[in-house]
Amino acid sequence: MGKLARQAIVADIGDTHTRLAVTDYDRLSIDHYVQFENNAFSCVTDAVAAYIRSTPVASSAIGVAVINGGPVSDQDRLQHDLAKQLDWGPSPVPVLKVEALDALALALPYLTSHDTKVISGQKVEAKWPKAIISIGQALGVTSLTPVDGTWSAHRTHAGSISFAPQTRWEFEILERIRCDTDYVSVENLLSDAGLCHLYELLLESAGQAVRGLSASDIIDAALNGSDAVAAKAADSFATWLARFAGDIALLYDARGGIYLWGPIPRRMERRLKAELFRAAFEAKGRRSSWLAQIPILLIRSDDAVLKGAAVALARHLG
Repeated sequence: MGKLARQAIVADIGDTHTRLAVTDYDRLSIDHYVQFENNAFSCVTDAVAAYIRSTPVASSAIGVAVINGGPVSDQDRLQHDLAKQLDWGPSPVPVLKVEALDALALALPYLTSHDTKVISGQKVEAKWPKAIISIGQALGVTSLTPVDGTWSAHRTHAGSISFAPQTRWEFEILERIRCDTDYVSVENLLSDAGLCHLYELLLESAGQAVRGLSASDIIDAALNGSDAVAAKAADSFATWLARFAGDIALLYDARGGIYLWGPIPRRMERRLKAELFRAAFEAKGRRSSWLAQIPILLIRSDDAVLKGAAVALARHLG
């Protein structure tokens, strides 16, 4: 990246929260960081415009990272609306929209040990391919491959892979989910909604009244030991995530590590460190010894996507 400082506004529009900051996108610095719930403003344009008005830094560009299916569908429309609100005149500030998972992949080579945490496995081999698994309202996967001295990111649709049960109980769960859909993907289970649905199915099986808990509440109840059904749901979720992560490692030769991202893995960190999780990750027959060398990491930085938006801006603007 260049040596001259260039200031820009970067935004991360997530499932529930919006994060904004000022970045020097040559140095990937993050300053004037703010975070608020999405319902604090009526729309993304209002949120970004309010932040720009409150920030004493002149920005040369705006990078907006949006979770897949998020509230910003068209970057030209966003630029038009911001120009109207902020009275930019005939020379509007350039606006770049990037998918949040793509931004995270761009940021990954620049993240430090303060941004990530090794959950299990051997030392991270920086030069080898990596993969990111994002678990939230959806299940996303991106691979990152070294090409000619730089990194090439490829967003995939791996979350739509068929769920493959391995036990009689898992087959029963599959059949019960099929009552609501004609196709059961891994995402039907490894997502916020998937965990909530699994919890409800387990309550019904136990003859208990269905309780509408959020995914975070289910995990908290599992971790504090107050709800045996929540514990079974969380343990099953962790096992399926471990198997899926092992599949992704094999598919993309991810010797550089599997990186988990999102509110669920961060909340489930204690479960993900357990030996059962690692065992399920490595349980791939003759490939088990190969998987044993691959580290699993948790992305714990709140500004990783913002850094990725800054990288995207630097590449876009040159």
